[in-house]
Amino acid sequence: MKNKLKKIVIAFILFISIYNLSLAQVENVPIVNPVYDFLLRSETKGYLPNFSLSQLPLQRKKIVEALKLVREHEDNLTNAERKILEQFELEFEIQKPETAVLFYSESDTNQVFSKKMFSNCEKSFYRYRSNDSTKAITSVTFDPIAGLDFLYKFDNNNKNNNLLIGTLGGRLFGTLTSHLGYYLQITNAAMLYGNDSLALLDKKYFNNNKFRKLNSDADISESHVAFEYDWFYSSIGRETRLEGAGLSQRIFVNNLSPAFDAITLAARFSNFEYKFSHNSLLNFPVASDMGYATVIPPKYVAMHTFSFRPTWGEINLFESVIYTRELDLAYLNPLSFLKSLEHSQHDRDNSGMGISGVFRPMKNLQLKASWFLDDIIISKIGTGFWSNKTAWNIAGIVALPNNLDIGIEYTRVEPYTYSHFNPQNSNVNDSILFSSMISPNSDRLTALFQFWYGERYPLKLSINYTRHGANIYDESGELIFNAGGDPLQSIRWGKDSEKVNFLDGNLEKIFAIELSTGIEIIRGFNIQFYYNFQRKNKENLNVGRIIFRFNDF
Repeated sequence: MKNKLKKIVIAFILFISIYNLSLAQVENVPIVNPVYDFLLRSETKGYLPNFSLSQLPLQRKKIVEALKLVREHEDNLTNAERKILEQFELEFEIQKPETAVLFYSESDTNQVFSKKMFSNCEKSFYRYRSNDSTKAITSVTFDPIAGLDFLYKFDNNNKNNNLLIGTLGGRLFGTLTSHLGYYLQITNAAMLYGNDSLALLDKKYFNNNKFRKLNSDADISESHVAFEYDWFYSSIGRETRLEGAGLSQRIFVNNLSPAFDAITLAARFSNFEYKFSHNSLLNFPVASDMGYATVIPPKYVAMHTFSFRPTWGEINLFESVIYTRELDLAYLNPLSFLKSLEHSQHDRDNSGMGISGVFRPMKNLQLKASWFLDDIIISKIGTGFWSNKTAWNIAGIVALPNNLDIGIEYTRVEPYTYSHFNPQNSNVNDSILFSSMISPNSDRLTALFQFWYGERYPLKLSINYTRHGANIYDESGELIFNAGGDPLQSIRWGKDSEKVNFLDGNLEKIFAIELSTGIEIIRGFNIQFYYNFQRKNKENLNVGRIIFRFNDF
């Protein structure tokens, strides 16, 4: 009886220690982690009240809280969902995982170069977890990152249609004394053999100046430091972000452009959050393009988001202003109305406002929508006036009981939206649109299918039909018809009509199918499969991809 009681006490102390550690994880989890797809299904099924996926990434502790809420509905989960949930509970240490490390610490002493290398334990260079539940929690994890990425372009007219990419790197993350979180990921990718230009099909490599302009390797890093105490949260760092409600589309901030640096201050409560961020963007070079002689003017965007999160969904109020000069104290004020400030600053900058929302009228169904206002003259609504620049999307998703999610989304971006009379103030980062995933004067219809079969990676099928009215240029590159289809080109007074017609210009029609899935062979080691078909007007693109990867990145 005494031994049994002793075991219960030890188990209880261990549970409390793990529970405290899981809630002390202040660092963010990158958006490539498949846990976000699983949380989308859980959100749709009604398991996550007062929860939001409209601003990503999330803190590790927020994901832990969400997974615990899903566990409370265990009786309603399918067998596949239970299996997936257990995998994420081990990954996020809700359940104590078995571990193996290269360098020992006080908390982890199992050697990875043993039979544990091929087991389902968590494998790291180094791990440390403080085990005194009476003190502030400290954790350190240093994981290896590695991958072999094989791309094949189905093209009978080109023999040089494959590429092998090798990637090595590391990821360091953790929390110090329960309040300070940190994250650093560094990867370096080299083109091992084949047609290097195929790598440009991946935005990760397309956005890398070292690879695209110098034909060199692609080194990529993201990092942040975050502090949290009670209701206050702040961070500084460079990471890929998403802002706005939607499925495949975000019209406030998307992940097409390179990651940019930001300082964030936030106040967060159970069903309300206010967030201020001041972001550094990359402007156009005015001298040279690469190297020591390059001169790039400063460019910043300030953003505010008010979020209200009742149990049935959420409402987010968003505003932003882009400016290209030295830091402006007016926009560094974390609590202000940016539109009024922009007017008081002599109307030099590019401001925008928006609203997004999520509505869960019943279990297994939710609706998501966003609306962005770049500029508008109310008296000219419905007249085709060029300055009525808006973007919006609406989406619905259903979680079916047979482990299938079905979603549909429509997005429309009016001509000239995201542009500005000063091209430097347009909504681009390093010349790439950072707001909507489609250009101005475009719309897109998307159908999404996700099937959960017990792996952390669902079988995902996305079907997109996009229409874009592109500007028309002559053979010398001179703009001869401005359809409002380029965020870097505003109206030209005296040359362009003030009345626009949606999809005017050179109409491009793009039909695309994307199919992906993955299998985790053993913990950490996985194989991911991708297939992409795209038909743009009468030209076809077929690309297959197989990635053998250790850790997601």
